[in-house]
Amino acid sequence: MHQVTEALQSPGALLRLDPKSGTLKERKYKVAVVAGPDTGKSVGIEGTMKIGSHTEAGLALTDTTVSRFHVELQARPEGVLVRDLESKNGTYLSGTRVQEVIVEDQAVITIGKTGLKISMVEEDLGVPEAQASFGKVMGNSPTMRQLFGILEKVSPTDSTVLLLGETGTGKEVLAEAIHQKSKRAGKPFVVVDCGAVAPTLIESELFGHVRGAFTGAISDRNGAFLEADGGTIFLDELGELPLDLQPKLLRVLEGGTVRRVGEDKHRRVDVRVIAATHRDLEAEIDSGKFRRDLYYRLAVVLVQVPPLRDRLDDIPLLANHFVKGMGRGDFELPRGLMARFAAYHWPGNVRELRNLVERALAGADVDPLPNESSSARSLQSSEGITDLPFKEAKERLVESFTKEYLVALLDKCNGNISQMAREAGIARNYVHRLVTKYGLKAHE
Repeated sequence: MHQVTEALQSPGALLRLDPKSGTLKERKYKVAVVAGPDTGKSVGIEGTMKIGSHTEAGLALTDTTVSRFHVELQARPEGVLVRDLESKNGTYLSGTRVQEVIVEDQAVITIGKTGLKISMVEEDLGVPEAQASFGKVMGNSPTMRQLFGILEKVSPTDSTVLLLGETGTGKEVLAEAIHQKSKRAGKPFVVVDCGAVAPTLIESELFGHVRGAFTGAISDRNGAFLEADGGTIFLDELGELPLDLQPKLLRVLEGGTVRRVGEDKHRRVDVRVIAATHRDLEAEIDSGKFRRDLYYRLAVVLVQVPPLRDRLDDIPLLANHFVKGMGRGDFELPRGLMARFAAYHWPGNVRELRNLVERALAGADVDPLPNESSSARSLQSSEGITDLPFKEAKERLVESFTKEYLVALLDKCNGNISQMAREAGIARNYVHRLVTKYGLKAHE
């Protein structure tokens, strides 16, 4: 079971939950003058700032050997990007002149006669207050209550949020709730399903196009980022984004501008990004299918949404909520059926539960465990699987296959993860994550 606290401790996240104190901590950066005529000055680094002798610089220096705009600092999830702005006297790190470098923790750079110390500091945001709901999402389990408390703290900020979790866990509903609880609530909330758009059209879907840019472009189109200007864009199934398009998305996130397909002009946009995927992005990075720098840019706040099978105690609450939401508050699901629900694996998660409740209200047989068969066998039967969209049906079968394959491989390799990785031809750390995900026992 993946705990929320584990996800928040990712090296790319700017927020983490301290396992000892239970407080939410925000990682920030500051720059202080430690040598030169302005020694003692300091300022926080938020977004992008310039340092130089000009009075309009984010940190204005009186050092006459410093250029007007000498160096630029940009706070990123992976550290502070230091970029020399073609200064006359250069920017130095440990005596070496640098054009561009990332400071992950702390370092002293020298510009002219001035020494600048860049360092990371953590601000204590307090203990997230556990709550039983967040927007339209409900849950009394400790993991969900903690998740809701964290998102309540995060929502008012402009921080980028990356939601990880299986299909059907409610990631889109959580994303919309984050938007509604933010200062952008009155502005657009635009959803793009990166897995449902043809690879040849995804760039136009995100950034727009001008008439004649490609076959079928019969008129100008703004695209999702421009439509979401001032509001929030939700990039669902981000893991499906083609590799060749990922650098373009990264440039938009870093520069705050978009360029429509077929147009030279760059347009500035003010958009908060929330992304979600059911894929293991760290494994995708290891296999070369996802860019690490884009992952860090998106994972400012990284949250794992647990599957329904890891919070079975929430099933009665959710089932009753769905019954009332369908206008049948007088209907009570049979106790026997609720017991069967509690024994089910729920590969389709909350979405599947809602569908089964709806079918039960219509009088259909909704036993999720017919003839005491396993959930994997019931998934592979023709009954039920064809009632699902192709994408979800495929994901369920892949999930079932993955677990069965791992079980067989564990037996063959006597639980040795290194041998399993060699036999399967995949990265060892990916095998380790899969074994942990499915609650299987192995040894190093």
